[in-house]
Amino acid sequence: MIQDQPIRSDMKSEQTEQLARPKDEFGFYLVASNRELLNHVEKLMNRHGLFGVMDSSGRVHYVVDGRKGSPYATRKILATAEHLLREEVHREYDRQAHIQRAVDTILGRYLFNVHLRGYRLLQEMIRLIAEDISLLNPISKRLYPMIAERYKMTPYQVERNVRYLFDDLARREIQARKSREDLPSSLLCLGASRLPVARTVSRLAEMVVDFLAQTEIRGKH
Repeated sequence: MIQDQPIRSDMKSEQTEQLARPKDEFGFYLVASNRELLNHVEKLMNRHGLFGVMDSSGRVHYVVDGRKGSPYATRKILATAEHLLREEVHREYDRQAHIQRAVDTILGRYLFNVHLRGYRLLQEMIRLIAEDISLLNPISKRLYPMIAERYKMTPYQVERNVRYLFDDLARREIQARKSREDLPSSLLCLGASRLPVARTVSRLAEMVVDFLAQTEIRGKH
């Protein structure tokens, strides 16, 4: 345990250094000879203790400086692995939050009764489809059982709750039209009285996917 203390202390320093670096740090170095290449590699090793090399498939392989002993190399490997894992967790969290915002934005355009159980089921269905569009083909074969397992229900109960939600929405939209109220958006076609479950879920999912694509494009500019 006494020997572990310096390693833990050095690990903390390595982690602090990783966090202090700019989030997006890119560098391009032009070398014209083997000697320049070796000198530059040595400088990188002396400065950072490791560097990444990207292969033709886009995967990054890290070369670690083992000249200073295995404890030093171990610290570099562990600190880098922890940093990469932390970044991946943050990216996944941001991605999930972005999808959830997109789902809430699209569903918020319509007069859904958010207190119905079917609304929570629909939210989860649309979120899953946004991650895997193949779940739509057909939704009764894969998506209903998946939602049913998560919510301790049967696939039939899932479909029934969502159908009731859509029937309630259809009644609300019909009533709003009769009262000549302004509808922010409408899912019910003129002359129709019901919303088919599978087709309506597919329409909403496509809206969310399009919304995600548009916001991603805007985010790059």
